[in-house]
Amino acid sequence: MKLRALAAVGCSAAALFGAVEARCDDGPLVVTRERAIALGAERAPLVREAVAPLRATVALRDASSAPLAYAPRLTASAGRRTGAFGSGLEIGGGVVQDLSLRGLGARRGDVAAAAAHAARSEVERARLEGAALAALAWVDLLEADDLARVRASAKQDAEEIARVARARTDRGVAPPSEAALGAAEVGQAELGERDAEGRLFEARAALQYAIGASPATEVVASGDVRAIDGVSPAPPPGTEHPAEAAARNRVALARADAKLARAQASPPLGVGVTYTREGQGEQVALGTVSLPLPFIDPTRFDAARHETAVASAEGQAERVRAELARDAAMAAHERLHTREVHDTLAAKVLVPLRETVRLARAAYQTGTQDVTALLIVRQRLVAAEEQLGRASADVQRADLRYALTSGTLLAGSKR
Repeated sequence: MKLRALAAVGCSAAALFGAVEARCDDGPLVVTRERAIALGAERAPLVREAVAPLRATVALRDASSAPLAYAPRLTASAGRRTGAFGSGLEIGGGVVQDLSLRGLGARRGDVAAAAAHAARSEVERARLEGAALAALAWVDLLEADDLARVRASAKQDAEEIARVARARTDRGVAPPSEAALGAAEVGQAELGERDAEGRLFEARAALQYAIGASPATEVVASGDVRAIDGVSPAPPPGTEHPAEAAARNRVALARADAKLARAQASPPLGVGVTYTREGQGEQVALGTVSLPLPFIDPTRFDAARHETAVASAEGQAERVRAELARDAAMAAHERLHTREVHDTLAAKVLVPLRETVRLARAAYQTGTQDVTALLIVRQRLVAAEEQLGRASADVQRADLRYALTSGTLLAGSKR
């Protein structure tokens, strides 16, 4: 079978590139809706990308807890003093410690904490999106499976019609064009079957990627795309969406960065001690203090530059909130609209079409009409059956998008 050959090619590719999740000899990976959500939330590529910075935030936190914001400075001098009162070797040295007047150490700690919060919220946002992408890919594979089933059945039916057409032509009760038309119908059905195989391969590859599986892993979607659940109740208000929380934490990180930049650019207070042994043998020990004069603010440029980043983050947060409100309204409408389309198609299109095909088939078999009318209504029935599969998948996709926009998709999944 062609799909088995394609799976063998996938196994060879996995061996070539060192894939570690190949299941070529272990049987297929059966994926239910719940498993797709769980795998997408934990192993999707975008989740792995979001998790990567977490370890760096731990190192950032440890680095921010250093006891001194500035390293102490040591100065040393040596030379020979010559003068009227004598000459000799003169040496001196001192230690100076800079102290931030704007709490540089605390600002670094604030940035480390904000970066950790932002990284964790990005992981939660990525987990939700990864789960949604995997679940949507699972629905796409179910839809492709359903399409392949419908078209395989249509091909079998076309072959039966072609067989009857040939028999009628051989008996001389139908013109040769009827047998040719039946053969063309079989060819058209076979073409549709090949198209369904291609869509099935693409949908399987998309699910493999979404759940973090290698291309060699044979994935099977478990479920019925035509099984439609009732409309779930709306989630309680006041729950913050992970995307909104991530945007809010990005604003907090930008503000912490702005305060850190101001503290870094601010001149420090310097305190220290110096010791000098003069050439005549005298010794001098002094304490020193250096203060920045308040005539110029050297932090203005860095503060203004980081304020643009804060404003940009705030604008992005506003956009995220607006997009979530738009997506929530669209998703709430879509899950009702798709059900109306599905029910109308099932009750008002498929039921009369199936009866029409039954009557046309009976009339053809009794010889009261030719094959043309049967083929026309049969093609319309096959198209409607495919449309019902798409409508069923649209209902499931609408439910998933509603759960995504409301932030409840992972509510029942294990962490």
